[in-house]
Amino acid sequence: MNAHKPVHRVAIVGTGTIGASWATHYLVRGFDVTATDPGPTAEAALRSYGEAAWDTAASIGLAPEASPDRLSFTTDMRHAVADADFVQENAPERPELKVKLFADIDDATPRDAIIASSSSGITMSVIQAECRRPERTVIGHPFNPPHVVPLVEVVGGTKTAPETIRDVMSF
Repeated sequence: MNAHKPVHRVAIVGTGTIGASWATHYLVRGFDVTATDPGPTAEAALRSYGEAAWDTAASIGLAPEASPDRLSFTTDMRHAVADADFVQENAPERPELKVKLFADIDDATPRDAIIASSSSGITMSVIQAECRRPERTVIGHPFNPPHVVPLVEVVGGTKTAPETIRDVMSF
């Protein structure tokens, strides 16, 4: 990681309950959000969640440029993360899945994008094992639900750069 890069575009990988809450959080705060999930009903569920959670999230703080229209969805993960400044991953808690997924995200994102995982039980040292640029990976585990509780546990792995921790905390 170089100097802190402002975040404008967020990618959400995995749109179950946590991913949908993260997407709502970022939309309410005025970010462009691209979400991805391979599930056949994922987009409809994500949009339904966001609609139901919008007023609660907005009551905590609504950015002037906030809009649910800033959400796009694709089942193509590589496309979803291709222009992201920040990626929030929310896949199931299976080490082999997260290691492979993080390596794929690492390969598909811009070099200066930060990649965070909502993992609560797998360490970043395990998750970042196959990344070519592990210095930009971090656990960004939310207190639930992310669109309501403004508290995130940030933990690096053995290969995470101190600058990444600093930048994530700043963000």
